[in-house]
Amino acid sequence: MDEIITWSAATTAKRLAQGSVKVAEVTRAHLDRIETCEPGLRAVVEPMAEVAMAQAEAMDREKPDNPPALWGLPVTFKINVDFEGYPNSNGLPALNDKPADSDAPVVANLKAGGAVPIGRTSTPEFSLRFFTSNPIYGRTLNPWDKGLTSGGSSGGASSAVASGMGVLGHGNDLGGSLRYPAYCCGLATLRPSMGRVPAFNKTPAERPAMTQMMSVQGVIAREVGDVKLAYDVLRRRSSLDPLWNGAEDSGRTRGDRPLRVGYCVDAFGDGKVDPDVARAVEAAVGAAKQAGYTVEEVVPPMAREAAQTWGELLNAETSVMMLDTIRELGSEGAQTVIDGYAEIFGVPDQAGFMAAMSRRLFIHRKWMEMFDFVDALILPVSGQKPFAADQDIEQPETLKDIMEAQRFLYIVNMLGLPGATVRTLEAAPVPLGVQIIGDRMDDVICMEVAHRIEKELALDLGPIDPR
Repeated sequence: MDEIITWSAATTAKRLAQGSVKVAEVTRAHLDRIETCEPGLRAVVEPMAEVAMAQAEAMDREKPDNPPALWGLPVTFKINVDFEGYPNSNGLPALNDKPADSDAPVVANLKAGGAVPIGRTSTPEFSLRFFTSNPIYGRTLNPWDKGLTSGGSSGGASSAVASGMGVLGHGNDLGGSLRYPAYCCGLATLRPSMGRVPAFNKTPAERPAMTQMMSVQGVIAREVGDVKLAYDVLRRRSSLDPLWNGAEDSGRTRGDRPLRVGYCVDAFGDGKVDPDVARAVEAAVGAAKQAGYTVEEVVPPMAREAAQTWGELLNAETSVMMLDTIRELGSEGAQTVIDGYAEIFGVPDQAGFMAAMSRRLFIHRKWMEMFDFVDALILPVSGQKPFAADQDIEQPETLKDIMEAQRFLYIVNMLGLPGATVRTLEAAPVPLGVQIIGDRMDDVICMEVAHRIEKELALDLGPIDPR
């Protein structure tokens, strides 16, 4: 393994800025890694070697005096976002021959920050599964264990970053699609607060309402510090997203007091949490105490109702805005899974939808009241260790259990809150982690707590050779 690909994004950026390594060297090392790992992992499904090297060599010829934060960093992009000259297929064969004619804001921001795009990563059809496979590219493999899911829907990004194909991987999160892939591959990420990072895709259509409210853009990395490095670039304003919010933080002040961190292993009170998942939370709690935080056990309010409301709202939208397209363009497996979501959560009628929207506000108020007493909350990412690859399609009778395990994720999306993922436990066969949830617009606090936990635990976070 080339030493260059073992560097964190922050270390790589520092060495590039100092001139101790050239952009072309860094880019070549990561492209060579793609050639080594692909097509075996089917994570970076559209390498951009020629374009990337041309850009890297041009950057070396014209290095700015004050390079931007991500200058020269090799980054991958998910195939469900507009990237000029490449199709936004969203995992669908029918959309794989329609190149975008402009960049989405998240792509534009990362490019403006100095990133070098080295390839595009896979996603499941419609980006609506916790497993990454599609009819175009097949199944993305987890480099820790090829029999396990790499997560979804940003499973291509997580597999790529874990195996050293880029220092940052773009992804997005409607129901856990940044946090769960990061969890499955032992990585770090941040699901930003709703509105923090501008979002817009010119193709194929305007985002429907629930996607506007619950889906966000971000990156996956091997270290929390790298996520923070990218976050400051991602936040740049775009007039293409009227929901963009440039507020600095939630407005709460804490003075000189230590941060107060709450935690809960079993937020739903039914005991359906794997022992290793509980150990991952316990490790995070211990590290938070060592970091000097005030730590206490709390019970997050209305967790069960929050997860159910997420499912109802998303199903209501899917049934009206997407179902015909899913029937027309989706594979049989994808249709079966999405039909399963409807069966598990139900599809509310108009009155039920309006009631769910009202309930959402009520639950959010209860969570804000909780955040009057804690600054951040440690929760499991999932109640279970990573599932078998494509288990939702190959064992559809287990879909209810899968969705039940993922309830910890939905709450954050339903309320538009920030949630960071950090590795905390060296379990077998895949290391496990937790999510750090904050009040709305307290993204920096989430990353601060995650970073301190990461530093206290001092785990080996470098890339791995696929196993």
